[in-house]
Amino acid sequence: MPNATARPTSAQLLFAHTRAMKRIAELHTAVNDMPLLEAVDNQTFDRFFGELEDLNDAIEGLTEKFLENTRV
Repeated sequence: MPNATARPTSAQLLFAHTRAMKRIAELHTAVNDMPLLEAVDNQTFDRFFGELEDLNDAIEGLTEKFLENTRV
């Protein structure tokens, strides 16, 4: 990715955007596919929300990188 003196190219921005959107779509799918009634069990609850937390962390990481690389 670009350094402090070079701005990102359109292709780099499109790639970063596409990756972020893919992760957001994965998070959306994970939430939609969660069998919430099964999550009443503590172990299952921890597993489901642990997976969501992992996806959220990945999205936050991508967002931070995107912001770092697009600062003017």
